[in-house]
Amino acid sequence: MKLKLLGAVATAAIIATPSIAAADDAGWYLRGNVGYGTHTDMDFTGDLVGDVESEGNGAFSVGLGYDFGDNWRLELDGASLWTDLGKIGNENSSFAKLRTNNLMLNAIYDLDDFGSWSPYIGAGAGIVRGEVTGVAHNFFNADNTEVVQSRACTGNACSFKDTLDGIAWQLIAGLGYDISDKLTWDTQYRYFNSSDLKSLEGLVQNGYSTVGNGYTNLEDVGGHMLMTGLRYKFGSPTPMVTCWDGSEVKMIGNCPARPVMVTCWDGSSFEEGSGGTCPAQPEPVRYVTCWDGSSVEEGTACPAQPQVTCWDGSIVSDSAFCPVETRSGQTVASLCGNQYRQEIIYYEFDRGQSAETRNTINRILDIGEFCRVDNIRVVGHTDTSGSAAYNLQLSKRRAKDARDELVRQGINSSVITSEGKGETEPFVPTGDGVKEQLNRRTEVLITLSEVGGIN
Repeated sequence: MKLKLLGAVATAAIIATPSIAAADDAGWYLRGNVGYGTHTDMDFTGDLVGDVESEGNGAFSVGLGYDFGDNWRLELDGASLWTDLGKIGNENSSFAKLRTNNLMLNAIYDLDDFGSWSPYIGAGAGIVRGEVTGVAHNFFNADNTEVVQSRACTGNACSFKDTLDGIAWQLIAGLGYDISDKLTWDTQYRYFNSSDLKSLEGLVQNGYSTVGNGYTNLEDVGGHMLMTGLRYKFGSPTPMVTCWDGSEVKMIGNCPARPVMVTCWDGSSFEEGSGGTCPAQPEPVRYVTCWDGSSVEEGTACPAQPQVTCWDGSIVSDSAFCPVETRSGQTVASLCGNQYRQEIIYYEFDRGQSAETRNTINRILDIGEFCRVDNIRVVGHTDTSGSAAYNLQLSKRRAKDARDELVRQGINSSVITSEGKGETEPFVPTGDGVKEQLNRRTEVLITLSEVGGIN
């Protein structure tokens, strides 16, 4: 009755497993194993008494299970082992045999990351049915002169052959090898242990004609089995997924994590957390603007500035910078001979003031000392680097800075007009976004209302 009840419960549990969980690689399987086993040392107590030691013999097991696809399996397992227990208490004219048939429900866990090999461990609980045979008789001594009473039997002769059920449990360790997607070579070791098989019924003879019922118990029932076989999985296998590193797994979530790469300023890269570092970044190259508007790397000499010796012995970079000659009897017609004069102030990138402004204004003051100045028009310009709106405001600041210096040095503000042109009138045509020194300028246009010379 116990065996039927456990079978019904285990079958119901196996059938219900698909509703518990269903991973990608889930499915039913059937297993069969054969091998070698031996029962543990046991003791008879009661009318038949004495210890027994099992000899090894064949063992087999079959199982119906469900693989959840996430390392866990649940399996209904039946196993059988039949061994000769030898003499009872090492007494002559005695022998015992035992067959155990186990029906258990096993929970099994498969270990990962071994390629086609799959180690596993498990445990189970259920029922063992023990078929026990035990016989002991009196016997003649070595000289055949007298009868010796067997210490294995409380009477003259004992004969037991009975079947009892008990509760059992087992531990399993095994190794599978995937022959194909469906077929696995399965090798396993298991140890099972059972409760005592008590009140086995038999016959006890207390003379040559008196026969009565006897009872014995078989204690410490257990066994070891080493078996190999095949496990066949039903259904279609889950297709493999190729990960970013070329490895193949059954679920995309099992792919190894993609390493996070750090990209350096020079385009090189290294894996985050690997201990790598970016190479040191060189100092940026700095440029300076020379007297002629050209740019050179900081620390590099500008081109040599030409020098002119003026009439008074002073040395300047351009004859236009010479002081006006005012010696008696000489004219300055060359100074006021043109109705229009132009002076240009250059700027460093994104600057509204220039170091050239004061020198340029001084030259304009020299003209005003000897010629009549009608008006001065100040016009600021920029290059095309930056937005048009920003450049317009920058050009106005440059024009205003020159105008303020004119006023500061004594020019009547009523004859000065200033405006900014932004990037609309470049001296050197360029594309948009180009830094050009000659376009970063303020033009000071001077109109002379009276030409001629002063004696």
